[in-house]
Parts: sequence; C-alpha cells; structure tokens
Amino acid sequence: MKPEDRAHLWSTFRVAMAVLGTISVVYGLYANLALWTAGGFAVVLLVYYFSSRSSQLREAWFNHAMTTVVRNIERANHYAVQRLPVGIAVFDNDGHLQWKNRLFNEFINIEAPLGSVFDKIMPPPDNNFATLRVRDADKQIKIGDRIYSMLVRRIQTTEDEKNDTGIVIYLYDITNKERQQRRYEDERPVVAYVQFDNYSDALKGLNENDRASLVVAITKAVTCWAEEVNGYSIKYAEDLYLVGINKKGLLDTINHKFPILDKVREIKLNPRITPTISIGIACNGKNLSEMAQKAQSCLDLALGRGGDQAVVAMGDEVSFYGARGSVQAKNTRVRARIVAQAIHELMTSADKVFIMGHVNEDYDAIGAAIGVAKMARTLNKECYIVWSGQGSAMTNLVKVTKDGNPYAELVIDEATAMEHVTTGSLLVLVDHHRPMLTAAPKVLAAIRKRVIIDHHRRAEDAIEDVMLQYMEPSTSSTSEMVTEILQYFQERMEISPMEASVLYAGIVVDTKNFAVQAGERTFEAAAYLRRYGADPHAVSQLFKEDDASIILRARIITEMKKPIPGLAISVHTGSSKDDQNVSVIVAQAADELLTMNDVHVSVVLNENEDGVSISARSDGSVNVQIMMEELGGGGHQTVAGVQIKGAKADDLIPKIIEMAKEQMKESDSDEGNTAEGRKEVG
Repeated sequence: MKPEDRAHLWSTFRVAMAVLGTISVVYGLYANLALWTAGGFAVVLLVYYFSSRSSQLREAWFNHAMTTVVRNIERANHYAVQRLPVGIAVFDNDGHLQWKNRLFNEFINIEAPLGSVFDKIMPPPDNNFATLRVRDADKQIKIGDRIYSMLVRRIQTTEDEKNDTGIVIYLYDITNKERQQRRYEDERPVVAYVQFDNYSDALKGLNENDRASLVVAITKAVTCWAEEVNGYSIKYAEDLYLVGINKKGLLDTINHKFPILDKVREIKLNPRITPTISIGIACNGKNLSEMAQKAQSCLDLALGRGGDQAVVAMGDEVSFYGARGSVQAKNTRVRARIVAQAIHELMTSADKVFIMGHVNEDYDAIGAAIGVAKMARTLNKECYIVWSGQGSAMTNLVKVTKDGNPYAELVIDEATAMEHVTTGSLLVLVDHHRPMLTAAPKVLAAIRKRVIIDHHRRAEDAIEDVMLQYMEPSTSSTSEMVTEILQYFQERMEISPMEASVLYAGIVVDTKNFAVQAGERTFEAAAYLRRYGADPHAVSQLFKEDDASIILRARIITEMKKPIPGLAISVHTGSSKDDQNVSVIVAQAADELLTMNDVHVSVVLNENEDGVSISARSDGSVNVQIMMEELGGGGHQTVAGVQIKGAKADDLIPKIIEMAKEQMKESDSDEGNTAEGRKEVG
C-alpha cells in the first residue's frame, strides 16, 4: 500500500472512531448508562491523543525539512556569492568595510579586514567615498596592471532610512576585453596618400643621374617610413605614393611628429630647392572607400596650406602636423595662365560679376578686388565690388584717387548687392576662403557660382561648392596673384596707373614694404605694375595716419612685455568693439614689435566689451597661423589673428606663451636652422 493511501486510511479511521466515541457518549448520557459514556470518552480521548501526536510529528518533520532547506539555500547563496566572477564589498555610511567576498580581496590585492576605511582600500582622487555616496556610478578603474569596471550602488545598511546610506561595490575584471579592444583599435587600417609636392621645381636644373637619385631617395624615405610602422607603400605616379599602415603605426608617427617630413627635407641633391612632401591620412572610417576619399581630401588640404605637412582625419577630427619650413615659391607661372583662362571663360558666361574681399578690407583685398573688376570690365561685364563697410582702407583709397577712380561707383554694400544678384551671377572671393571672414554672408549664400583667389593657407572650414579655387600660400599677397592673372587674361590688355597703384599697394602692405614673404615673382609683379605707372608716392599717401593713431600705436608698443626670450606681448584695453581703426592700429603695432632686436614673435591683444581680438606676427621662425588656429582663428604663416568672444586677455596670455615657447623650442632643435635660417614650426 502506498504511503499516501495509508495516511488516508488512518485519517478516515480516526474520524470514524471520533464519531463512534461521540455517539457512545451521547447515548450513555441519554440512556443513563455510565459504561457507554465512559467508553465513549475514552475513545474520543484516544483519538485526540493520537491525532495530536501525529500533528506534532508532522510539524517537527516540517520544521526540520524547512530548516534543512533554508540552511541549504544559505549555503548555496554564500557559495554562489563567494564564487561569483564579481568582486563585491559593502561599506557603511562612514566608509567602513562591512562585508566582502573572496574575489574582491583578490582584485584589490591588499589585506583589508572588516572595518577598514574605504580611502585606504581604494585611495582617492579617482575614488572618493563622499562623492560615490551621492549617486550610483559606473566607471572604469585600474588596479595594478588590471582594468576593472566598477559599479557603485547605494544601499541601506541600518534601519535608519533617512540618514544611513552605505554603498556596495561590484568589480568586474575587463582587462582581457580592454586588451582585445585596444588590439582591435591598434590594428585598424589606415590609408595615406603621399605627394612629392615640389617635384617639378626640385628636379629642375639636375642632370639625369641626380634626378634619378633624388626620386629614389624620396621613394626610399617613404618606403622606410612605411616599413618602420609595419606597413607598405606603392608608387603609382611620378610624385604620388599610396601607403597602408595600421592605427598603432599612425599614432607612433604622430607621437614622433612625423619625422618623415624632416628626413625628406634633409635630402640635398638640389642646392636651390629643398624637397618636401605632403601627406593626407584617414582612419576610423566605415570602409576603405570612404577612408581613401578622406585621405585624398586631407592631401588636398595639405597642399592648399602650402605643403610640407601632414593632415590627419581621425573620424570627424582633422589634425595638422609639420609645416616647419616656410612655403617655397613656385617658379612656374603655368597655373596662373590656366587660372586666367578659366576665369575668362567663367566671366564670359556670367550675367554679372561680384567681387568680395574679407570683412574689414585691407589694401591687399581692395587691390585684388579692383584687379578682378578690371578683368570683368575688359569683357564689358556688369560688375560690383561688395564692401563690408568696415575699416578705413576703402575710405583712404577714395580720398587719394578721388579725381581718377572709376571704381568708386562700383563699390556697394550687402543690401544693394542683393538687389542686383541674378541666377547667372559669378562671385569672385579674394584674399579669404572662410565663410566667417567674408564681407557679405548673404551675397555668399545667394550666389552659387564661386571663384576663390587667396594666398592664405587653406583652413579646414573653407568655403565649399566653388567652381575654381586658386590658392597659393607661397605667394606674398592676393594682389600679386591677381597681377599675374592679368598678364595672361587677355592679349594687349592695358591697365591704368590708378589700377597699377592699387595693386602695388596691396603687395606693399602684405610684404611689409617687400621685407616679408617677398619672392622672385613678387618683384616681377611689382616691376610689371611699375611699367604701367604704379606710383609709390601715391601709395605712401594711403598709409599716412593722424596723430591720435600714431600716439595709440606708440603706447601699445611701450607697454610691451617679453615673458620669454623672442616673444613680445602687448595688451590694449578700453576700445569699442565697433572701432575698426583700433584693430588696424593693433595690427600695425604687432608689425612694429617684430622689428625689434631678438623678437621673433609679436602678439598684440585688443580687449573690449565683446571679447578679445589678437594680431600675431612672426619673422618666419614660428608659424603663427598654427598658433592662432589652436585658438579658433587662422591667417598666414607669418601673419595671423583670431577673435574670441567673451574672453579675457589675462586668461589667454599664458596659453599664448606656452604655444610660442613650444614652437620656438622645436624651431631651435631643427638642424636646418643653421643653413637656412629660422624655419616655421607647426
């Protein structure tokens, strides 16, 4: 018989006996039979006794079973907690250790008895108990050579719900995962394009043996660089190389500041021309096709900034390296002739021509604008020069050439220009290529056919969607570039003395009267303008100033300080943000500071209620454009600036000093300085 059947039979028997006993008691009392009554009571008592006894036995068995289950659960829970692949520790509201599992003890690698203080187990500043108590946290920490993911959760450690908050810490060992992630990142592919950017000039004048030796030397330098970082290189054109490396190799190259650029410059087979290369690199792309496109864009950006540098696109961030040497002027005018023909075709097909310089135009922007207007007028095209309305250069020009300036009527403001814009209009942007610097942003947005003529290094935020882009960082000024274009624009084109003088003024102002960035082609352009009647005396009249401007500039110069050797800094405060004359004087003061002995870099800060504007100048030993780019500005290698809204001069000066110190230190360590003078550093 089954146990459950026996239990059921026994239960039925007890009920039956209890019923019979009760009936016997009732019958005995009714019939007055004591024996029946006594016997019935005895039966009922026996049933009660055995039922109670059975209940006690079942309760005892149940309690024993429950105790065994609870003990087993606690044992299993304790074993599970101790054996979890997670280090766990509980701290009370005072930061004392209340409990920990075995793995936590192994992870922290120190002896930590109960009651130990949190700060001794996991020392600050990375781990601060007062901070961790405020909210739950999830962070990554390093203990020894292992990396852990630490989860912090607040818990209640006593019955005081309001004032008592402890924490429980969970440590996950993610060392292997992080190492695999790092290995994966290190092995990510990187695409690089390398161009021998002055190939034609470097080979010019060499015999066949030296030409072959130079090309082999460049190829060997590129190949050695690729092999040093476990990559490969392929030469697929006379002056172009494709290099494939991994991200670790790229980071090593970045940490060493692209020594390949220096090694190429050290090749001295041509005594007149130092060979240089430009590198465009892309990594962290979705696929190789996307990275190849980005690498090509970076190479174009490096070439547009003058070459001799590397531009790296890592995701959405673009970084610049190199640019140690000054940009070498190109002796060939082939590109100028091609650009002249292209502009001629674009103007011929355009309804109207608009020419626009940068905001607060200087004489270089104005001279270039008038030179381009001359081209449009030669083709009998309706043209306009869009003026920002700022600065004194345009006003001075009108005064000096009042009787013989046929271009005064072409100068219009933004609102007037918008009334004349048509769908077939052509916009020529001179002396700038960034949207934030343009004289009339609405005109820039309204005209889609655009041409850029500029001598500044290409910036990352250059104006897009242009039909023709002519940028030559090696050229002294945009006026020089326009002068060369005029010579090839149309046969037998004559320019007037006024036009020649304005272009001459543009060259003079950007070369500091032929003292800075003036190359062979600069003097050829100046000679061409002189042949057509450029008047140096009339140009000198443009630069005359009133006594207040001279006094202010003198005060800025006298308040100059030299925080480190080679660097001159001066600060001007109190001017209005709308006073454009002050910004010109500040720039002039920076120029004059550079003429002092032992000053290689001059920086003048103009602080007003709107922020700080900075004018920086260099004698070529430091690339001030790179310095200003770090602050959000730009410019040229020896002339640059930036405007920072809401800033204070005192906050910016320490950063400027550090940037100048670092770059002058790199410049002094450049071996080429002894032979070629102080070079630019990026």
